[in-house]
Amino acid sequence: MTDMEAREQPKATSVLPRKRLWAVFVTVVALTALGFFALGRLSAAPTVVPDAGPDAGFARDMQTHHAQAVEMALLIRDKSENPEVRAIAYDIATAQQHQNGQMFAWLQDWGLSQTGTAPPMAWMKADGTHDGAGASHGAPAAGGGNTMEGMATQEQMQALRESSGAEAERLFVDLMIRHHQGGVAIATAGTRLAETSKVRDFAARILEAQTAEIRALEELRGRL
Repeated sequence: MTDMEAREQPKATSVLPRKRLWAVFVTVVALTALGFFALGRLSAAPTVVPDAGPDAGFARDMQTHHAQAVEMALLIRDKSENPEVRAIAYDIATAQQHQNGQMFAWLQDWGLSQTGTAPPMAWMKADGTHDGAGASHGAPAAGGGNTMEGMATQEQMQALRESSGAEAERLFVDLMIRHHQGGVAIATAGTRLAETSKVRDFAARILEAQTAEIRALEELRGRL
């Protein structure tokens, strides 16, 4: 082995596990996207869904939750020059925007409004995962009142807007890990409480995808 080959050998060894991790992440995202598309095409027959029920509550709250994740992802994608950060931000933004479109269409098909009168996460009380007083996976929403699992505060969002470089990347990853943990809590409740198989299956796929993304984000955080 030449001196050049000896110097290159450790680099190849360190990069390979990282490539495998991201290959697994991209595969999960791709398969999950196909699953969401299939779910959106099934169950064309009209379904009676109560306005105050868990299916409507899940669709409304998850749309709100996803919207903030999309905003954070687009913010960091414009700021960062790190290809890994930009790649995961792009995947989060595109996947969750697509999912929001499907949940928006559900509420239309059910003849329900996009916003409800119940407080955020009220539908989760039957699952014992939200007590209306605080969230175990995230900070309270700015301004007080009921919280939504994992949501960043207005102050945290402003800090992300104003930060730059490695500081912005670390803040994004920290906020997104917590945000996804909240998403996992919501999706878990959806798999248990939803009354339609379409919503239960959809929630299960979100649970799978965001669990994989949390692992990828935690691994990425260690290198920032």
